[in-house]
Amino acid sequence: KRCARCKGAYYIDGDAQKLHWKTHKKNCKPSSLDTSKMDLDHCSKALKRDLFGGSPDLHVIIKHVRQLFDSGSENSDMAAFHLHSIGRALISHNTSLLLGIVASPHMSSILFGDEEDLLSEKHRLVRNTKLARYNGRPSEEFIEEIEDEAEKKEVTSLVAQYDKLDDSWDQPSSMSFCYLYFNLVVACTIRGQPSHSSTHDGNGTLRGGNPKVKSPETLLSTAALRRAMELWTDPLVLSSCGDAMAPAASLAVTAVEYYRDNNLLGEQPLCNAHELVPGLTIDRLVMTCMKEMLDGAGSSSYSSKLLKSLKDIVGKAWGDNYPWRDLSVERRATFAMAFYDYVENADGRSSSMFGSSVELPDDNDMNHIFRTIVGLQNPVDTAIAKSVWKKVADDGEFVGVHGSGFNRRTRAFFDHLLQSESDGWEEMDVTKAMKEFQETPRNNKLRPGERWY
Repeated sequence: KRCARCKGAYYIDGDAQKLHWKTHKKNCKPSSLDTSKMDLDHCSKALKRDLFGGSPDLHVIIKHVRQLFDSGSENSDMAAFHLHSIGRALISHNTSLLLGIVASPHMSSILFGDEEDLLSEKHRLVRNTKLARYNGRPSEEFIEEIEDEAEKKEVTSLVAQYDKLDDSWDQPSSMSFCYLYFNLVVACTIRGQPSHSSTHDGNGTLRGGNPKVKSPETLLSTAALRRAMELWTDPLVLSSCGDAMAPAASLAVTAVEYYRDNNLLGEQPLCNAHELVPGLTIDRLVMTCMKEMLDGAGSSSYSSKLLKSLKDIVGKAWGDNYPWRDLSVERRATFAMAFYDYVENADGRSSSMFGSSVELPDDNDMNHIFRTIVGLQNPVDTAIAKSVWKKVADDGEFVGVHGSGFNRRTRAFFDHLLQSESDGWEEMDVTKAMKEFQETPRNNKLRPGERWY
C-alpha cells in the first residue's frame, strides 16, 4: 500500500500505515525542489540541514549528489570528505532522528531497496553484460579459446570498454557517494560514537536492542543491518566503494557478537537461509574477510577477528538449522576457490593501509572453516565435497573469484583432490596441502588438447 499524498512511502497494509503516520506526516508531501543549479557544496549544506529532522527533499538531494559524482563534478574529493563527516555524525544521535529520516518520502527505498546499486561504471559493465558470465575481465588466452565467433567478438568489445574504464586512477564516483550513503545505513543500524577512524564506527549497540522484540527501532536496525551486510559482501560493490565501506567489518563484529550472545545466530525469520545475522551469509562473510585481509584494508583487524570467532561458531551444536545447510555446490565451489587464493597469497600477517600489522587467523582455524563449508565437518558428507571438487575442476573459470582464464592453478589443485582417496578428506590439513601444491612447478601455457587447468 502506497501513501496517496507523497507517493513515497510503502506499507504492508493500512494498519501499518496508520501506525507510521505520526512519524511520517511531518514530511508527507511531494518534493518541489529544483536541483538543476545545485552543486556539491549546495547539496552538502542542504543535507546537513535536512538530515537533522527529515525533509520531503532528502531523496531528491541524495539522488542529485550521486548524479553529480557520476558526472565528475568539481571538488568531488572534498565534497566526499564533507558528506562523510555528515553521515558519521548521525551515528551518535538518538533513534527518533533516524526514524524521521527514513519516514521522509522515498528514503526507505533509497536506503534499503535496490534503487541504489553503489556500483562503479566498470562494475556495472560487469554485472549487466556478458562479462558477468566470465566473472569480469577474461584473459586474452581465454578469449581466443571461445569457439563461437559472435560471442568472441562481443566479449572482445566489452573487454575493450572494461580496460578503458579500468585505466583511470581517479576515485570512483561510487566510492565518493558511498562515503555518505553507507554511513547513513550504518547510523540506522547502531548507535555509537564516531572514532578517530571510520573503521571503528561499526562499534556500538544495535538500535532498539533485541530484534525479536518488534518495535520501530528494531525494525529499522534489522533492515539497515541486512542492507549493510549485503552490500559489504557483494564483491563488485566492495571493489567499487573500497574504504568508503570501512565501518562494515566492525559492524559485522558488533552484530555477530550480539546475535551469538543472545542465541540468535541463524534464527529464522530474522535470518534467511545461510545467514548468521541478517544479510550476512556464512560463505560470503568468509570470502569478504579473506579479501579484505589480502588487500590490506583498514578494517583487516576486524576481518581477522570475525574469522577467528567462526571456528567456534561452526563447531557449535546447530541441530538441523545450520547456516551452511543446502548451500549450493556452486557457492561452495566459489568459496573453495577464494580459499585457495587466500592461502596462496597470505603470509601470516596483513599490513593495513595505515601501516599496522594484523595477525591473520591460524591455519587450524581456517581448516575448520573450510571443512565445514565444503561438507567435510558438522556434518560430514564426502559426496558434497566431491561435487565441489568436480565443480571447481570442470567449471572453475565461470564460478571462481577471478576472471575466466585466471583460475587454472586453482582448478588443478581441486582436480588433484578429485583423483585422491576420499578417506583422507575429513582429516585433511587443507592449508598445508594447498601450500605444498603451490610449490610444485607451474606451466601456464596450454598445450594442444589440454584443458584450462
